[in-house]
Amino acid sequence: MRDGRPLVDVLINLLMFSITMNVQRSEVVARENKGILEKLGIPVIQGITTLSTKDEWESNLQGLNPMDVSISVAMPEFDGALITVPVAAREVTEIDPVTGASITKYLPITERLTKLISLSLRWAKLRHIPNEKKKIAIIFHNYPPRNDNIGCAFGLDSPASVWNILHNLQEAGYKLDYLPEDGQALMKDVLDRVTNDRRWASPEELVQRAVDSVSLEQYSGWFRELPGEVREKMIESWGEPPGEVFCYGGKLLIPGIINGNIFIGLQPPRGFLDDPTSIYHSPDLPVPHHYLAYYRWIRDVFRADAVMHIGKHGSLEWLPGKGVGLSASCYPDMVISDLPNIYPYIINNPGEGTQAKRRSYCCIIDHLVPVMHNADTYEEMAEVEKQLEDYYQAKTQDPAKLPYLQKLVWEKVCEAKLNHDLGLATDDTPADFEAFVEELHGYLSELKDTQIRDGLHILGEPPTGSRLVEFLVALTRLANGEVPSLRQSLAEMQGYDYEQLLANRGKLNPSGKTNGQVLEEIHHLSLDLVSRFNEVNFDECLVNSVCEEILGQTDPRVEKTLLYIAQVLAGRIAATTDELTHTREALGGQFVPPGPSGAPTRGMANILPTGRNFYSVDPKAIPSPAAWKVGVELADNLLARYISDEGHYPENVGMVIWGTGVMRTKGDDIAEILYLLGVRPVWQPQSGRVMGIEVIPLEELKRPRIDVTLRISGLFRDAFPNIVTMLDEAIEKIAFLDEPPDQNFIAKHVQEEITNKVKEGIDPEQAKEEACYRIFGCKPGAYGAGVSNLIDAQNWQDEKDLGQVYVVWGGYAYGKKQYGKVVPEIFKRRLSQLDVALQNVDNREYDMMDSDDFYSYHGGMIAAVRAFKGENPRAYIGDSSDPERVKTRSTAEEAKHVFRSRVLNPKWLKSMQKHGYKGAADISRAVDNVFGWDATAEVMEDWMYEQLAQKYALDKEMQEWLKKVNPYALQNIAERLLEAIERGMWKTTSQMKEDLRDVYLDVEGELEESQEKSKERLGL
Repeated sequence: MRDGRPLVDVLINLLMFSITMNVQRSEVVARENKGILEKLGIPVIQGITTLSTKDEWESNLQGLNPMDVSISVAMPEFDGALITVPVAAREVTEIDPVTGASITKYLPITERLTKLISLSLRWAKLRHIPNEKKKIAIIFHNYPPRNDNIGCAFGLDSPASVWNILHNLQEAGYKLDYLPEDGQALMKDVLDRVTNDRRWASPEELVQRAVDSVSLEQYSGWFRELPGEVREKMIESWGEPPGEVFCYGGKLLIPGIINGNIFIGLQPPRGFLDDPTSIYHSPDLPVPHHYLAYYRWIRDVFRADAVMHIGKHGSLEWLPGKGVGLSASCYPDMVISDLPNIYPYIINNPGEGTQAKRRSYCCIIDHLVPVMHNADTYEEMAEVEKQLEDYYQAKTQDPAKLPYLQKLVWEKVCEAKLNHDLGLATDDTPADFEAFVEELHGYLSELKDTQIRDGLHILGEPPTGSRLVEFLVALTRLANGEVPSLRQSLAEMQGYDYEQLLANRGKLNPSGKTNGQVLEEIHHLSLDLVSRFNEVNFDECLVNSVCEEILGQTDPRVEKTLLYIAQVLAGRIAATTDELTHTREALGGQFVPPGPSGAPTRGMANILPTGRNFYSVDPKAIPSPAAWKVGVELADNLLARYISDEGHYPENVGMVIWGTGVMRTKGDDIAEILYLLGVRPVWQPQSGRVMGIEVIPLEELKRPRIDVTLRISGLFRDAFPNIVTMLDEAIEKIAFLDEPPDQNFIAKHVQEEITNKVKEGIDPEQAKEEACYRIFGCKPGAYGAGVSNLIDAQNWQDEKDLGQVYVVWGGYAYGKKQYGKVVPEIFKRRLSQLDVALQNVDNREYDMMDSDDFYSYHGGMIAAVRAFKGENPRAYIGDSSDPERVKTRSTAEEAKHVFRSRVLNPKWLKSMQKHGYKGAADISRAVDNVFGWDATAEVMEDWMYEQLAQKYALDKEMQEWLKKVNPYALQNIAERLLEAIERGMWKTTSQMKEDLRDVYLDVEGELEESQEKSKERLGL
């Protein structure tokens, strides 16, 4: 530093471990180093020194070994370092003849070192290029590649966010020819040009609309630079360059628009929908020629100085290749090349954001989740609730009316199909009506009290006014460390037992109110209290007076939470503006500070503010002691639910494990698996790291050990190789305990399988190994479960097709000795034996119908079991959104819960309508996900489709709004609903089918007209 300014433009760090966290170093040193990188203010580029030899790294599809991932990747991320590639490998270890010390030599990996230097120079140059000359490529994700879904980014209004970025850059001196009026106008400009959806224009028109194109000669030059093995794979899958995808007249077209020095483009199609048959056999399908050409055009023709990918998430970081520590033959490495990559990403998804950091070398700019608020009640449910109030009132004031009111309540319940939610599908009035009323009221209360999103977040815009109040109430609903829950504090201040209120929502208490009504009153009291506090600008000196005014008294626990809002939360939410500030600074080659990640409404509000380059977890510290507690509760709750449903313990549980949930919760899922098996972690006292596992004796466990089969994600495989090994060791340890078969189901099944395999002539050692395979995942270098690709391609007939793809994409065994061993038949056999198919959710900031990954992995498992076993398993979702109060629902129950609380809720729909094109896009995608869940797990009933059609497709106001902001969304909604009818998934009237077809044809006609208007605007 000189005069407070750095003398260097970029810092390359080759050291292992972390500079600023106190693992493996003293707390004093960590504290002294804490602000040094922010003070320096320049990008920190992490070059990886691998403990493997060069040959081991090159041949290893995993890339880096578990120790490398921990000390050379995960830990430097805590410092805000930008993760890159291995630049040196451990080659020689010798003994010094004088001292006897062990000497290790590391030799450079020349090609990767060149990559690091090139990338570092690119970041350094950002500090010297004048803003008016700097060129930036902004990339909208677009999967599925349809016009209704451009800018797909979970929880983010991507068009409005890009408009904010453009406005911010224009003010900073970047060259724009014009600033669109708003995000909606921006999308109109994008849709006028070539998009990834080629259904709406002729080849000639596509060429005319393209912002540019890449000739065969130009692309061939780029293609020849690729490693030979990559060229062979691409030609095998897509033919000789330039292929057919986006190729017209021998040229590869470039979708997007150029505005001054800013290119706004659409990420190219991944390729599975262009070659749907590949879904059945090629989970590691190479990218089409167009994909590579697109990014090379950005780098070498448009000459971008940096690229930005907008929101969670695109396909770049999921392309085939090593998990971490990429080589020149890995597709993400080839595609991103040496372009500085800046990636706004939602803070509650550390796993997938971490994948982008490690496989596309990006700098994350994390952004806030949408404001969360209560679902409340509406329409038919509100009418039922009113009938219940009349019923309760008559019980005390006019009992003679009760028979009549019972009839009205039951009729209204059946009309709203709420009897289906409660497992009462018959038309007969329940015999124990009082018990039914209590259950019904409890269910309605839980639906009303469910947190749902209030629209979408816009980058750099903190919530204000009533939205800020609602968000603060949501953030303090659970305890945040030592800060008590505001809701619980208010309940206990009034003399209520908070646990009893939550556990018995439908029960009448001595006040004459149900516990659900009390909770609702407390919620509104929370809103009133925080609203008043907002009016006095969260002045901590006024905490007592605000409490006295709103509550009529003071309470130390309530005061502590209000002080937390005043001293911490209000300021951190206001700092949401850093999302734009740090985006601009990153483009200027400045340091973006690191920060934690997770779900803020899950008692983790301390992770705010946003706008930082988030980090995840130390993989060696999974599961944490806190996660162990939650995992035990999840396992106990699951087993209790299964026993309630079936009358005995399950022998075989199948479980979907994602890296994101493990990172967010510090290992709840891992703890649950271990406890189901009957083992527990052993932690190192000083560091909190897991040293190993120990068997829980049966007399302490007090139940059988459960056989668990895992379907892990590719991200989990990459991020937690150490946990894969630990789980494999736990399985093997339990499998060979000398215990009664009825107390150790995994040992029972392993011994049976060994016996059968030996009889078939398989070597005993091989039989023993294969009988223990319980961890299955994606093909090495590949990602996903394949089922959603198949459903989006409409290339399936029944569950046999879905099951086949689930096995093709997931039939690879992992463990301490296996890394993706191809064993589809073993995986298929495991699936055919499952009693339970389970996945957990750990927050309400997103739900099962928010992403196709949910139905692809969990729904795909259910469909595969149905295909191979001949019947559905018990399918459950474990809910730990409140870690102190976990619960288990069936997938059908969870589907109805999400359907009622969010998907059909006018409150949610109206909040999405504030976001124009992107709000409509997310509504359209919700229909896709509902359809996908029904195709896989059969969770939809006819009345649910009926309601969906009425609200999303046939409602006149909704139709007009969709036509105005995103008519492609209405077209997709109608098409999906018609597909459900055609496939026999929804049995409805011929009139409904005709009405939907009319909507489809009507909007199709309007879209064709809009294409003509686009041509006129472009002068074509």
